[in-house]
Amino acid sequence: MNNPQCHNQHDTVLPRSYLMVDEYLIRGPHPSISTLIQLKKKSCGVTQIYDFRHISIWHFKFIERWCCKFLGIKYIRVPYSNLYGVYPGLAVFEEIAKSVKQNGIQGGKTLFHCNSGRHRTSHFSMFYKLTRGQPLHLVQKQLASEYENTVLKIVQEQVIDQNYYDRPQITYKGVNPWKRFMAQRNNIISLATKKAHLHLMSRLGM
Repeated sequence: MNNPQCHNQHDTVLPRSYLMVDEYLIRGPHPSISTLIQLKKKSCGVTQIYDFRHISIWHFKFIERWCCKFLGIKYIRVPYSNLYGVYPGLAVFEEIAKSVKQNGIQGGKTLFHCNSGRHRTSHFSMFYKLTRGQPLHLVQKQLASEYENTVLKIVQEQVIDQNYYDRPQITYKGVNPWKRFMAQRNNIISLATKKAHLHLMSRLGM
């Protein structure tokens, strides 16, 4: 009997809200302890995790680190913040994509996550699917005239279709200070995510 809390993709049973990018990579939101245990099981096979959340005291990142150590999962932090303009360089994207491929060849799977699994995770998933662990300049050379269309197709699949731009601008003209604050915060985050996306696209030569 199938577990109603899971779905099956490419013979890998995943918790809800998690998706297979390919046979080596899974993407999703920040995992709970029970989700980490499920991801470690043979049916998922996660052996390393990249956490792209920014440095802060929120979400108790040390708990995830401790759980991964206990479960035998390699845990790697790569702080990335759209809001604060902290963008990894191209070399970091290439290094991570290469790590995913090497880990997959060795029989493991990698999990990419941030908070919701839609913004920062989208960027790294998109880059990995484009390069498959190869240096970007080689991919550009190999694809030649098909490079731009390939990038746009993968952006649609890994970024746009994953609700990357899910924060429309809000116009609030009322007097409630809390609603005004939340509207302003929403708009700042909306602009920050778009800016981060444009930044990465420029790195890709688009």
